[in-house]
Amino acid sequence: MQFKHPEILYALLLLSIPIIVHLFQLQRFVKVPFTNVAFLKNIEKQTRKSARLKKWLVLFSRLLTLSCIILAFSQPYFSESATQQNTNVTIYLDNSFSMQAKAKKGNC
Repeated sequence: MQFKHPEILYALLLLSIPIIVHLFQLQRFVKVPFTNVAFLKNIEKQTRKSARLKKWLVLFSRLLTLSCIILAFSQPYFSESATQQNTNVTIYLDNSFSMQAKAKKGNC
């Protein structure tokens, strides 16, 4: 696979920004004193787990979306002509008398 604009692939380094934001997110759960009802503690644990899962899913979907956009702008293509094309370079050195003619300013 080849790219029409390979310099755009450097933008894949920008994918580190959402990861850094995700890892250093300062939102923390605050414990609020309430009644000692057991089912409220279970609900709190479930919401923490589901919130964490949702955050990871959002992060992965953002990374996937950004990487697909960057790859689309770099315009990948498959070149069949470049793989099948055999180029031969031939260098022909002419050492005939016509090439050794003397001129007023030197050899021709």
